[in-house]
Amino acid sequence: MPPNQAMSHIQLPEGPTPYATLNGSGAALGDIEAGDVIELFKTHGALLLRDFAYDLAGFRAFTGQFCCRFVRNESGKREQVSADGTTQSVNLGREAFPLHPELSRVPWRPDIAWFACAQPPASRGETLVCDGVATAAGLDADTRAYLATRSVLYREETPLGAFTDWLGIPPPDDATLAALSVNSPFLFQRAEGRIFRSFTAPFLHRPLFTDQPAFGNFLLFARRMLRTRQFPLFEDGSLIADEICDEIARVSDGLTAAHRWRTGDILMLDNSRFMHGRNPVDDPDSRVIWTQFGYAAFLRADDPRREQPWRHTDDPRAIFFGLSPDSRAAAH
Repeated sequence: MPPNQAMSHIQLPEGPTPYATLNGSGAALGDIEAGDVIELFKTHGALLLRDFAYDLAGFRAFTGQFCCRFVRNESGKREQVSADGTTQSVNLGREAFPLHPELSRVPWRPDIAWFACAQPPASRGETLVCDGVATAAGLDADTRAYLATRSVLYREETPLGAFTDWLGIPPPDDATLAALSVNSPFLFQRAEGRIFRSFTAPFLHRPLFTDQPAFGNFLLFARRMLRTRQFPLFEDGSLIADEICDEIARVSDGLTAAHRWRTGDILMLDNSRFMHGRNPVDDPDSRVIWTQFGYAAFLRADDPRREQPWRHTDDPRAIFFGLSPDSRAAAH
C-alpha cells in the first residue's frame, strides 16, 4: 500500500517486537489515513503509533474513526478521563498484571484496546503485549489439539437485586430465568436459593481477522493474580489442569514484549487476538495512560458478530432481552 506522508515511517513486527510501528515524526494524529491503519491492524493485530501530535480531543476523534461504540471498564482503581466515561485511566495501583484480554470474563468483550501515554512512568511500569495466535501455535501439538476440542466456562453468582438494577424487574421466578436464558448471552440457573449466570467460549478461539486459532481468555489472570482455580473452568465444570496453565504461561512468557512508554505513544491492540498486562509500577502518580475499549466499525458486512446487541447499545434490557437492531429502532 502506498503510504501517505503521516505514515511514511512504518516498521513491521520483527524479532521480539510483535506490533507494527508507525512513526509520525511530529505529524498530527488526524493526518493518518484510516484505511491504511485498518489494513495494518487486520494484518498484524497490534500497532504502535509513535511521535504523533494530539490532545485528548484529538485522541478521541482518532479512535472514533475505528469504533462503532466504546464500553467502560467498571473495575476499581480507574479514573474517568472523558466526560462520558469511555476514556479512562488504567488501573492506578502499583501491582503487576498477568496477561489477559480486556473484559474477557464477560460475553461483550471489546474488539480493540487502545492505550495512549499522556505521561510515561519514571521507571518500570511497562505494558506487556503478547500475540495469542503465536501462543496457541507455540503449545505442544497434543496440548493444542486437546484444547481445540474444549471450551471455558465462566460462572458467577448474580445478586437478586441486580435484576432490578440492570433490568428494572423484581427477582425473577423460574419462568423469567428460562426466558432470559433464551434471549441473553448468559445461561441463568437457580441453585440452593441463589442465581448463577454463565457462558462458555472456545478455549482456542478464532480472532476477528485471522482463521488461525488463538489463546486469549481470563485463565492466566485468574491463576496468577486472583489465585483461583474455580474460574474459569472447562465447559463441563471440571478444573483446568495446572499442567495446562503452566504450559500456556511458559509459552506466552517467552513471546511477551515489554513496551517502554514514551510520551504520546498509542498502542492499538486487537483484543480478540492480543493479550496485555504490565510490569510493577514504582510511582503510579508518574504513569498517566488513557484507555478506550471499543467495537470495530470495520467488520465485514457478512460477519454475524455485527448483530451482537452490545455493539449497538449499552442498554442492559436490549442485551438481556435479546432485542434486535430493528426492534430497538422501532421501540424508539
